[in-house]
Amino acid sequence: MAILTVKNLVTTFETDRGTARALDGVSFALEKGQTLGLVGESGCGKSVTSLSIMRLLPKPAGNSPEGEILFDNGSDRFDILKQPVENLLKIRGRKIAMIFQDPLTSLNPVYTVGYQLMETLKVHFPEMSGAAMFKRSIELLTDVGIPAPDQRIHEYPHQLSGGMRQRVMIAIALACEPDILIADEPTTALDVTIQAQILELMRKLQQKNDMAILFITHDLGVVAEMCDDVCVMYAGKVAEHAPVGEIFNNPKHPYTQGLIHSIPKLDTEQKSKLFEIKGMVPDLFSMPEGCRFQNRCPHATAACKQAPVPERVKDGHEVSCIRHAEIAAANSTPPGKSGLE
Repeated sequence: MAILTVKNLVTTFETDRGTARALDGVSFALEKGQTLGLVGESGCGKSVTSLSIMRLLPKPAGNSPEGEILFDNGSDRFDILKQPVENLLKIRGRKIAMIFQDPLTSLNPVYTVGYQLMETLKVHFPEMSGAAMFKRSIELLTDVGIPAPDQRIHEYPHQLSGGMRQRVMIAIALACEPDILIADEPTTALDVTIQAQILELMRKLQQKNDMAILFITHDLGVVAEMCDDVCVMYAGKVAEHAPVGEIFNNPKHPYTQGLIHSIPKLDTEQKSKLFEIKGMVPDLFSMPEGCRFQNRCPHATAACKQAPVPERVKDGHEVSCIRHAEIAAANSTPPGKSGLE
């Protein structure tokens, strides 16, 4: 059952150059108890998607998103975009929680770690006593690997390292055991050992609470380890959506193929040049006509000036490329070395 369904999501921002269309018809579904990875280059719309779901777009530049964002946990069903502001306070943190990318700007510098943890519990569990909230806060800090939690709970964000601040953010997000956790690069500031601990903690809590996770990351290794399905985004659109095994073993979109081939491999010849996707992501105000990847795609032809629509190639696998069948038939080598042209 899909606990979160995003349909034709459009998000725009007002700028000095005019209205920028950051998301243009994004659609996907997140199943209960599953993990969906959002991947793509910086600027493709991953974080804007998460902020649109939470309705936390910066004002006044960010316009209200258009489309549908349907939440359905079996007992509650509603469109987040149609909820009044007062209802959002009950949704954020309890039904949908988010781990932000930059903890230093997300934590309040004038309040202690303990105050901010207990504030979350107080909003959603007003009947809980102060002693119970304090005890629960200590447990959360312990769960995310904070050393000496009984001491750290009295400290301020500036007294913690970047990695510790990130773990505090994770503890706050998990405090109310939400139905959906949106994790925007949750392990960016952590070393590999702590990263492994955090990912394992998220998996355990997911299994315990049947929690769904929307996982935003650049790390395809983490995607392979954590995700059940993957949504590959490019320039504000979904290029490909498939189970994680299909994405790595049978990518259909040239952009997805480029991302996979860009991963360094242990058997790569020493000092050889790594594969790269040539060119840059197009400017929001000068998107190419039709397929947005055509200016960087080694397989692009005049036919690519026609706007692609998502096409199902098998159950659970959709791709937005009008030439994917031709490419699959002829593409036995990495992108850039195809014999199609």
